[in-house]
Order: sequence, then structure tokens, then C-alpha cells
Amino acid sequence: MINYDLGEIDDAINNFLKSINANKKFLPSHSMLLNALCLTKYYDKSDFELVNVHNKLKKITLSFNPDEKIQNQKIKNYFKQINQVIDENLKNISFNFTQTYRRYNPPLKCDRHKTIFKEYNIIPEYCFNCYKIQINVSTVLDLIKLYFIFDNIELANKNTLKCMIEIRSSIENKYKGLIFCSSIKESENIKNILNRFLKINIENYSIKIKRGCSEYSLISDRYDDLTKNALQYNPEWKKFEDLIDKKNPNFNFEKKTGPIEKGLSLFDALVIRNWMAYARLSDDQSYKYITDKIFYSKFIENRINNKNSN
Repeated sequence: MINYDLGEIDDAINNFLKSINANKKFLPSHSMLLNALCLTKYYDKSDFELVNVHNKLKKITLSFNPDEKIQNQKIKNYFKQINQVIDENLKNISFNFTQTYRRYNPPLKCDRHKTIFKEYNIIPEYCFNCYKIQINVSTVLDLIKLYFIFDNIELANKNTLKCMIEIRSSIENKYKGLIFCSSIKESENIKNILNRFLKINIENYSIKIKRGCSEYSLISDRYDDLTKNALQYNPEWKKFEDLIDKKNPNFNFEKKTGPIEKGLSLFDALVIRNWMAYARLSDDQSYKYITDKIFYSKFIENRINNKNSN
């Protein structure tokens, strides 16, 4: 993990592989190996099964033209190739991640900020200058199209982008994409660029600029207000942030993790397969336009049951 956080990706992958060889049932090493492989185009220094599958998937491409609609049949053919590689090489793989990322800079310190919020029910100072463009779509088919848009869009400030299914019980939307921004002005500029791609490819979508994480609005609905009436940071909260930082010095470690490579990774492929399981369990029939295969995920099933029960 230290190698990974320092951007020493070859060393990180090598050590994750050693860990897996020592204990094949230790799932965190498998998960972190897949995360590390996202930072590589190809990793040809190992004949390990997961590495080989990742390398094969990187060779599968889907042509993208910003002025042309992504055809459903093209996605179906693409997904068929992906499943063939995974099903022929990996058996009974369990993967509990549900979000894909395109990140050019080290990850934000969201673990720190969420710990502060959870522990003291306050919003960290950093999060008052965090803005997001949120795109809601209604089907998993459109979420996959959004994934391709995010993989191909070029933004001047190399913003972080992610696509996800919503498994939190307090949030209603099923499928969404997020682009992280540092100001309202930047958000508005990117929103205008993005609308061009969305109008060509997705019929039903909504797009908005929001502030920080959705949970913060539970403290005050003024937090997500984008006007001069917006909630401001309370200086009294600083002492609580200092307490968390003192108890968790690792939160202030400056990570140097490199950019996530463009194109499909094994991590992405397994996430998309989890999206398929989610769509089936959510009675979203659009997945049938993509695949005839039925996907199962005990993790997704449990999260949906928990969300419905709440």
C-alpha cells in the first residue's frame, strides 16, 4: 500500500502478487492489485491470471466519435468480448466495487472528510470549496454510454470523473456520473461542454451543479445552496478537524498515485458486470439490450435489500 500511495506502481503490483501467492483468500490484495493495474496500460512482468486478463481487456476497444451516437449494438458486441475473456479465464470471482473512475491526480482525501462528518456531524472546511457536476440517467444502458463519454472527454484541468450505481439507502437516484470541480464557474464551463455529448447519446438525463457530498445537506439544506445565501464554514468546527487529524496522521499523508489510464481495465469490467446485476434486480430491462447473460452478485443483492427495507 505504501508503494501504491507513493506512485511506485510496479513495486506495488509485485508486492500485491506476492501477498496473493502467500494467501489466495486475502481479498484486499486482489482488490488493490486491480486498482494498481488501472494505472498501467499493460503489465507484462507477470503471468498471473488477473494480470493476463487485464492485459487482454486493454486490447478490446470501442471507437468513439463525439459527433455520433454510441449504438446499442456496438456496446453489445463490445460487452460480449469482455465477458468472453473474463468467463474463459476467471472462475467464481467476487468483486464488490460499484464505481468506475477516471482520475489524473492523486485521490481526494474523502476518507478523512467523511470520518470527520461521521464522528462529529460537521462539514470539513475543504468541502465548502468542492463542487460537482451530477448527471442522473435512468437506465444502466445510459450509464454505460456515460462511462464511454467520461473515458473520452478531455477537460483542461484534468478533473476527476466517476460513474456509479447508487446503493446508499438515503439517496434515490439509481445511476449517476460525477465530475469533481473546484468552483461554480469551472462547473458551469464543463457542464456546457458535457451537454453536447449527452444530447447526442442519452435521451433522458438531468444535469446539475451541486456542492460536496449529498449527506452534508442533512446538516443544512443551505449547504447545497449555490447563491450568496449558502451555508458558510463554522470556524468552531476546526477543533474537531484537528482532533481527527491527531488521531489519524495517515489522513495527511500526501499521496502521489499516478493517473488512471484511458480504456477498459479489469476493474472497470467487473464493476460494469455488477451494474448488470443491479439492473436485473432493480427491474431495469435495458440490460437486455447489452447482454443475454444473467449476472449475479450477493453483495449487490444484499445492498438492494437493505436499501428497500429502509
